[in-house]
Amino acid sequence: MTQNELNRAVARATGESRGTIRGLGFTLVTQVAEPVTEPMLAVDCPGCRARFEVHSCEPNRGEVECPCCDAVYPYSDEEIYVSDTADSLLAACA
Repeated sequence: MTQNELNRAVARATGESRGTIRGLGFTLVTQVAEPVTEPMLAVDCPGCRARFEVHSCEPNRGEVECPCCDAVYPYSDEEIYVSDTADSLLAACA
């Protein structure tokens, strides 16, 4: 897909002009992140259910900041589980 095709598709989907879409700066993703294949500790956001990786050495252990909800939620050790999927961080924001 070219940049022009992307602008045209977004313009059709939103009803905006191609010039407006071009001005907003939509870009093509050229590099795809490698999926995580190892299990990880995770916790779900209570607001939107997005999945976040949990690190035991984080300074704010016991809290998860969700950019989808724009809020910080506390969590307990009982809410932590092992996740074998790579769709952590903003999984439910799309």
